[in-house]
Amino acid sequence: MKKLWAAANGVALIVTIIINYLSNTGVFNGNTMATMSARYPTLFTPAGYAFSIWIIIYLGLLGFVFYQGRVLRGNAEAETVILQVGWWFVLSCVANCAWVLAWLYDRTGLSVLIMIALLFCLLQIVWRTDMELTDPPLRTIAAVWWPFCLYSGWITAALFANISAWLTSIGWTGWGLPPAAWAIIMILLAGLVYLFMTWRRNMREAAFVGVWALVAIAVADFHRSPAVTRVAVGMAAVLFVSSSIHGYMNRSFSPWRKRP
Repeated sequence: MKKLWAAANGVALIVTIIINYLSNTGVFNGNTMATMSARYPTLFTPAGYAFSIWIIIYLGLLGFVFYQGRVLRGNAEAETVILQVGWWFVLSCVANCAWVLAWLYDRTGLSVLIMIALLFCLLQIVWRTDMELTDPPLRTIAAVWWPFCLYSGWITAALFANISAWLTSIGWTGWGLPPAAWAIIMILLAGLVYLFMTWRRNMREAAFVGVWALVAIAVADFHRSPAVTRVAVGMAAVLFVSSSIHGYMNRSFSPWRKRP
């Protein structure tokens, strides 16, 4: 079973990368990620450059696949991780691909539900591996912890953006509040989630992804809503300082002091 999981994880990631590549070619329903985002513009949508983080995420996940692939050679460390992760990584890949299709086929409500499922799968991996709560070797931190912290951090921001796009698609009026007010509320809520990740689960990497996303939101809204821009920059600063303080307080556990 362990070898099956290792192989399935590799195949699932390759399929996911292919589907995501094709999502930008127009092969699915004649749409791309960019055209769909333009169809439902919101004040929570980050600037386009922010999505380049997927390159780092997928490189990290490739590192995870190679790391856990050592189970094929009987590596005990990899076996432990494989047993902890189980089928959750494969399920996260299925959810990732399903989200792409739902989004490109203009099923925005369904895409929100699928993204919630994707985040749930990632959090299962976080919980089952005791991520950020133990003191493993640097190779485990680099190949398992960092990829999934970055992935979870980005999907957290993406979920808020996805919800905003869905509300826009159904013509939601915001109960009388202007769009800027709701964008600010969502920025504050996202910030609280990242602060929780930092101080309750030690997931500073996820919070730094939040900084990246919020700065990109500020860039996108620079000429559209000064108020949203100020709040996004302010929350990004709070997260950066918070994570820096947390890192300093836990400097004795720094992975850079470890041997591979």
